[in-house]
Amino acid sequence: MSKCTAKEALDAFAWFLGYYEKATAKYSHFWEKEYFDVDKGSNNYTYPGYICGVNGQPWCAATVSEAIWDACGQSKEDAKAVMHGVWPYIACNQLWDAADDQHRFWSYYQRYTLGKGDRTNYIPVPGDVIVFTDDTRQRSHTGMVYAVGNGYVYTYEGNSGNMCRKRSYNLQDKYIYGYVKPLYAESEDTHEDEPEQYDQTAYKVEVHKLSTGCAGPEVKTAQRIMYAYGFKDDSGNPLAVDGAFGQRTKQATKKLQKKLGLDQTGIWDDKTWTAALTKLE
Repeated sequence: MSKCTAKEALDAFAWFLGYYEKATAKYSHFWEKEYFDVDKGSNNYTYPGYICGVNGQPWCAATVSEAIWDACGQSKEDAKAVMHGVWPYIACNQLWDAADDQHRFWSYYQRYTLGKGDRTNYIPVPGDVIVFTDDTRQRSHTGMVYAVGNGYVYTYEGNSGNMCRKRSYNLQDKYIYGYVKPLYAESEDTHEDEPEQYDQTAYKVEVHKLSTGCAGPEVKTAQRIMYAYGFKDDSGNPLAVDGAFGQRTKQATKKLQKKLGLDQTGIWDDKTWTAALTKLE
């Protein structure tokens, strides 16, 4: 068995950047660059769809499948071993459902709105499969991470505006459902051989002290955490996640701090942030 590395999968995916889906099936079996913008359309006829047997259907997951299949020497069995027993990966929920808990990670936003999953601040690495959600919490799109840095995750995606392209998102974007780590041949967090464009700048979560009168996305994050864990104001009402730090948010903060064994100041200082993100069960 010859599994591929994360770098090989990314290189295979990068080949298709700029590829347009076709209006008909006529050219969908060609993978050469000269056919990338031939017969452009929006009918989901694509080379990844052709390879995965789903031509004419949404193809974001099929592009991930094609890249790993190609990187594995076009061996479906080897690709299947990398993708947790799933090949072809043709629906956005398949890989997430197939992977075990050690290889899938909820995004920052989803952890606190769903109240599930990993409680650490997992930072994706190049080669991870990214899974997106929509407003109904359905898994609706997917791609592959090629870089992480400066608070953003950078992706390769098929079926993005009818083509294969690069995208980027804030790591706290609410539409990122989570990440799945494929079972690559190399160790999961080792990418020394990757070229410079695979930016691996460490991501550090920076937060500020929040108190009465503050407003903005960080206040929303604090409110979301308290809402998810059931901390309420003095009247027993759940918080509105509105980004405004008022008296009700201060009251809930004191209850959170009491639970965590901290001084009940009603202020989200460094100790409160750290404890809330690491100690809540």
